[in-house]
Amino acid sequence: MQLQTPTRPLGTVSTAPTRTPTLEVEEEVEEQGAGLNKILSGVGLAAALLVLTFQILMADVWINAEDNPNKALGWMQQLLK
Repeated sequence: MQLQTPTRPLGTVSTAPTRTPTLEVEEEVEEQGAGLNKILSGVGLAAALLVLTFQILMADVWINAEDNPNKALGWMQQLLK
């Protein structure tokens, strides 16, 4: 099996005309759903805060459980332990 020959040797400059790079800038278009996006992001933030609150309350139940040998240490001591 033969390999294909390279298109040009390394180190040589191509004589093909090059196109100058252009920057195409699109104008900012105001999204029609921008209001809906803000509402949905607010709902997502509220849901995340509810989940965080639930997790903290559950951790408090576990830390203050009667069968926890480190119950007297409290939150910070158990986190640093």
